[in-house]
Amino acid sequence: MRKIAIVGFKGGIGKTTTCVNLGAALALRGHRTLLIDTDTQANVTMALGLKKYEKTLTHVLSHKATAQDCVVKARKNLEVIPSDIGLFKAQQRMVLEMAREEIFEDLFAELTDYEYQILDCAPSVSLLTVNTLAYVEEVFIPVSMEMLAVSSVEQFINYLKDINRVMGRQTAIRLIIPTLYDPRRKISQQVVHTLKKMGPLVADPIWIDTRLSEAPGKGKTIFEYAPRSRGAIDYARLTEFVVEMPPIGTNHKGT
Repeated sequence: MRKIAIVGFKGGIGKTTTCVNLGAALALRGHRTLLIDTDTQANVTMALGLKKYEKTLTHVLSHKATAQDCVVKARKNLEVIPSDIGLFKAQQRMVLEMAREEIFEDLFAELTDYEYQILDCAPSVSLLTVNTLAYVEEVFIPVSMEMLAVSSVEQFINYLKDINRVMGRQTAIRLIIPTLYDPRRKISQQVVHTLKKMGPLVADPIWIDTRLSEAPGKGKTIFEYAPRSRGAIDYARLTEFVVEMPPIGTNHKGT
């Protein structure tokens, strides 16, 4: 099972869009996939149009339910552990727990019936983000076409090095995903060029497409909302690339 975190220290970079549509594309290819929403804004849940659920990650962290109890079926081969605003208080209570940076290992231990687990993180440094990085083996970083987003990648690379050193982990940045790419703007080419010099592998860009921003409002993935759109083509290509990536630790660039 591959455990992947979608991380970014800046909002508006296509993080949740990538989580939802990568997960949906994997499911369409027949891979059993679980999305875990660790963001208090619950954007993954909303983007998939999920409304009928009673238990969320908040209940898991509060020890009021098991992770399996909170799994919601979203699509064929695609399931979700939702989030809600209560996650903020649950995170505060985590501070009092022993080994609080590795809680996910125990809480998610029973979630073994998947080929992929993809965790969507809040755009900030938090205890939930640390737990996610301690739990996964792979990190994907979406980056929008602006230099401030590039700076946030540099900050995160250093941050992950510190976490790995302190916790004895080898979590790797396996992929940087350029998003909101507009070939008409020189800055897009400059950002991609800069990213390719940073070390981790850089995927082909996800081109800017208004339908990618419209789809969540309809509670649909891009493959449901606009299956022939540029966004659908780009995320299908990204998914094929992810599936064909060599196993972790096998001749890949990472941090």
